Amino acid sequence: MIRNLLLFALLIVAISASYVRAEVITIKTPHDGLVPEIVLDDSGILHLTYGRGGNGYYVQSRDSGKTFSQPVQVNQRADTVTVGGERSPKLAIGKDGVIHVAWLGHYQRGGGVWYTRSTDGGQTFEPERSLLDTRAGTDSVTIIADKEGNLFAFWLDARLPKDEQSPVAHPIFMTRSTDNGLTFSPNQPLKHDHPGSTCACCRLEARIGDDGYIYLAFRSGYQSIRDLYLLKGRKTENNFKSVRVSVDDWKLEGCPMSGAPFGVDSSGRVIISWMSQGKVYWSISDKGATRFVPRIAAPDGGSSENHPTVLINRKGEVLLIWKQGAQVRWARYTVDGKFTGASGTVGELPGRNKPTAFIGADDNLYIVL
Repeated sequence: MIRNLLLFALLIVAISASYVRAEVITIKTPHDGLVPEIVLDDSGILHLTYGRGGNGYYVQSRDSGKTFSQPVQVNQRADTVTVGGERSPKLAIGKDGVIHVAWLGHYQRGGGVWYTRSTDGGQTFEPERSLLDTRAGTDSVTIIADKEGNLFAFWLDARLPKDEQSPVAHPIFMTRSTDNGLTFSPNQPLKHDHPGSTCACCRLEARIGDDGYIYLAFRSGYQSIRDLYLLKGRKTENNFKSVRVSVDDWKLEGCPMSGAPFGVDSSGRVIISWMSQGKVYWSISDKGATRFVPRIAAPDGGSSENHPTVLINRKGEVLLIWKQGAQVRWARYTVDGKFTGASGTVGELPGRNKPTAFIGADDNLYIVL
């Protein structure tokens, strides 16, 4: 019996010794770019867009961000891209590796929602096209694509009469392409069962799951309660069901300008992060994303927390990244929400900028500043 216990103890020690926690590695956005957006594709190429001045740029890296290609400007109409806060060129990789980029036009240069694509691996981009079929105030464009040639753009749109039950809020509009960005459908309001409109300028986040569903996170403006919701619907239809991520009951007659980045796995389980009343939180759903566990806070209980991102690696480590004032912070949790005690600060960013992050092929956490 003693021999068996000793063997078991040695086995536990061996397993513990072989387990290596994810490293936290920082990457600097090239050329002092602001508000980086990233996609790590299946071949390991890191695609990155960012804003600088009134323009948008694209670069890529084949060594996990150690070096980047020369920047390519995505907009041909100079100084027309809105940059700062959460606004910058948004990025998706579609069928045959086509690179899709969309952005919010600068309000002093006509505004609108604009789109371009690259069919040669990011060496050149087509002249940008407007995705709007009318002149209306817009905000918070996001874009998603799949490997079948489907492409979706979503944004907040002010063309409809105001909803008195949703102050400082607008409906979500969308357009879709089934030919990899060659043509787009007419604009249409997103159909869903949430009773109100969406917070007027908080960032939309969207993903296409392996299950064929579109997932879209938004902050509600209904009755001035600025809580987060997740929409889910088939990519072949315009019919979405909503689930409340967390009952925060944050009443605010204004826009906090803070979205909810999330990821979705092959079973439809969603891990999501957000800010409410100056604090950042994360949560994870059941399979199919019908409900979420109670929110989990950042460990320090500080103030001025914002712009979170949450990721989970193959080891089951949950990694939360956020800004606290100008500092960029991170913390590690178990998948059931327990703080491991590991946390740190990796740098500072000005107020108009925010970090993003990804899990590398090596299972480490890469934070892009």
